[in-house]
Amino acid sequence: MSQENVEIVRRALEASTRRDDEATFALYDPEVEIHGQVDGATYRGLTGVREYFRDWYAAWRDFSTDAEEWIDAGEDVIAALHIRAEGRQSGVPVDQHVWHVWTLRDGKLWRLRVYATKVEALEAAGLSEQDAHADS
Repeated sequence: MSQENVEIVRRALEASTRRDDEATFALYDPEVEIHGQVDGATYRGLTGVREYFRDWYAAWRDFSTDAEEWIDAGEDVIAALHIRAEGRQSGVPVDQHVWHVWTLRDGKLWRLRVYATKVEALEAAGLSEQDAHADS
């Protein structure tokens, strides 16, 4: 089941990158929660997720995300993402790595938490560095 979870998260990221809202939202649980990376806000439900994406994409131009690593953590999936963007207002370039921890419920994306480091993401999913290497 957990490898299936990785594939669900991968499909959601690919659909989101294409800005295919219909395909993306079909993978979300109706009670989805996204814990905002920048503002610390929590976005709930499909309406909240739409607000999150609207706000997120409005802040950037030339935004791109590449998944560099996937970690199967049972009900959780950890995705290492490389983000490159430019601030829409400031023009400041961004080149950073973040760690997404997705929790799935009944085969749907239910909760997203974003972390600045792999260690934080692993801890949030109840894993250690050794556990992550054992799966590789």
